[in-house]
Amino acid sequence: MLISRLQRLISWTLGSLLLIGFNFVAWLLTFPLGRRTKWAFYPLLAFVLFLGWIVPVGDRRSDTAAAAVSLDHSYGLVSWEFDNFFDKWAHRIWTVLPWTPTGLADRRRDLDRYVELVDELRVAEGRLNTFTSSSDPRANEILEAQVVRNRLLKERDGLRDSVEQYLEQAITDAVRTDRIDLIKSFVWPPVDFRIDNPPKLLVTSPRDEIRRIEDVLIDPDISSEQMSKVESELEDSLDVSAVILQTGGLASYPNVVPTTDLKRLLDVAAHEWLHAHLTFHSLGMAYFDGGDIRSVNETLADMFGREVGLLVYSEITGEPFTAPRRPETAMRKITSDDPDSSSETENSDEFNFNRFMAETRERTDELLSEGRITEAEAYMESRRIELLGHNFTIRKINQAYFAFHGTYAESPSSTSPIARYLWDLREQVATVGELVKLLRPLGTYREFEQLLSDRGIDLEKSE
Repeated sequence: MLISRLQRLISWTLGSLLLIGFNFVAWLLTFPLGRRTKWAFYPLLAFVLFLGWIVPVGDRRSDTAAAAVSLDHSYGLVSWEFDNFFDKWAHRIWTVLPWTPTGLADRRRDLDRYVELVDELRVAEGRLNTFTSSSDPRANEILEAQVVRNRLLKERDGLRDSVEQYLEQAITDAVRTDRIDLIKSFVWPPVDFRIDNPPKLLVTSPRDEIRRIEDVLIDPDISSEQMSKVESELEDSLDVSAVILQTGGLASYPNVVPTTDLKRLLDVAAHEWLHAHLTFHSLGMAYFDGGDIRSVNETLADMFGREVGLLVYSEITGEPFTAPRRPETAMRKITSDDPDSSSETENSDEFNFNRFMAETRERTDELLSEGRITEAEAYMESRRIELLGHNFTIRKINQAYFAFHGTYAESPSSTSPIARYLWDLREQVATVGELVKLLRPLGTYREFEQLLSDRGIDLEKSE
């Protein structure tokens, strides 16, 4: 059942990518033949899209329990594609018309306004949350806050086509530079993203171990009460660990990136584009095999997105470019008898979130390995509450939470050495693009390990 869901997800994503090719072929074939022939393609395209819209939802007999429980809150990926794909490309066509009064200066002005708008939206959302969560909510205050928030969202929607086009071109140019060195000419697939609310993700894991079982895309507007209801129903009926988390973006086509500050937006946009690029290579095709090879894919996208994002940010703002450095979570595993271990770091009184989460994950794994499931769950909840005292708000920490974050090897919630391996490789090559070219032919984790051995990188032994 999991395989069937993944097959549908692959079909939706690849189908979206093929729309570009379809439009290009339609234009190529009909351009010399006149307007009447052109219009023959549009009913056909509409029919294909209609089938794509109804087939994935027409038969739910193969759906899993997680998909069934969350059915009322599922993310309409196909309908989102239908709504946004044509809007974006219609805008691109419109902007190339000679009488359209838009140019580079106009798009840059829109980008500057977007940067201001993000801060205004953050304040407006905070006010609305404060008023709605008040012990004595006042309808007039809530209404006023909603009006302000909606006005800003409407302005964002009016700007985003222009902003997206400006940033898409900037990322495209960066990918072709010698500093990135991934593609020299035609960038495929074209960089294409939509500034919107990315979906949430329902993740499940067994209770007796931390392992990602199933993911279901969830409507980003689901309430916290509805999230808790879905999680509880799954936990009670299947005896699994479940959590609904906010995704940072979605590798659909166009990719979905959040309304966030410019530096983060560029990071996410480059990250999600790389996923689309890798779809046409073995590493991307192996993503849906799950396990360690998925972690390689995600961690590589993290590294690529961060470096490309910083480069583009530097080009846009004029701030000096500083290449990302190896994070603490990608260091060699430290043992108690390691001469390089730092007692000063361990004894520091300053709170370190990464270290805190790494300790939490390590202790949780110990408890689960001993079969002390209830104690492990109580421990994770106590650690979540402890984080509140350090101003870190996490709605739920459980096995599913760690299973999701463990996929990203640079996360403090991961116990994988993959981040360290990738950074060892990164230091052997001149550019992050060269790192991508080195890894994208790999289709299995065994091939990745063989590459590491060939490159002289020591593998950590399984305990």
